[in-house]
Amino acid sequence: MGPPPQPRRWRPSGSTVFIVVGVLAYLGLRQLPPDNSLALVRQAGVMSVCVPPEFPPFVTATPDGAQGREAELLRRAAARIGTSLEWNLQASWGTTPDPVDWGLRPESCQVLAGGIVVSPETQALMQPLPYAETGWALLTLDPAKPLGVLANHWGLNAEEAYDWADRQGQDFTAYDDAGEALAALRGGEVGRVLSLREEAEWLRGQLPGAGVQEVSELPRHTLALGMWKNSITLKRALTAALPQNPGEAVRR
Repeated sequence: MGPPPQPRRWRPSGSTVFIVVGVLAYLGLRQLPPDNSLALVRQAGVMSVCVPPEFPPFVTATPDGAQGREAELLRRAAARIGTSLEWNLQASWGTTPDPVDWGLRPESCQVLAGGIVVSPETQALMQPLPYAETGWALLTLDPAKPLGVLANHWGLNAEEAYDWADRQGQDFTAYDDAGEALAALRGGEVGRVLSLREEAEWLRGQLPGAGVQEVSELPRHTLALGMWKNSITLKRALTAALPQNPGEAVRR
């Protein structure tokens, strides 16, 4: 009769080892100190914002800073976290289809403002900070004149607007910014402009007698400020300072 069988030691399966290692790694990450992006901004006393030269009504660079709805949002946010603002003009913003060619760099600023739309494209390049929902609208000054389309936002799918115009059986002229569309309306080149509601309302403010109508069959979108990735503590502070429910934000 041979020796009695030895007791077998328990060995974790491969999946069990993987789970344990994953849990330990997660717990270890939770113990890491948060990044110092907010502390650095507060220490410097200034938060740098990259902006395009002109993007009404969202943000427009001025000799002494910037103006527009996003500029005001950032002023209130900066006041809450105890810093001032520094506006970094980006002259090449929006000049080519590829944002990589615009010259935007993380070392240029902590925040980006300029009518950014939340989309897979913008989410891949930055951390969007949503502040309002919006939709398409049609401004009409003279219904007998041709249509213009303004679809110049970073992250916005312009094909939505172009396809809508095609379905109406209408030729159209595409414009690169709201100023061009305004000049075309005043000059009689077009009598209507399809754009996001904010631009349509801005155009109406410059054109007595114009009307604005929502285009409900086109998708809605979320407007956002932008941040470079991995600035966790600064993102938390700015998120807390922005409207908490973009869907209920006041449309201007």
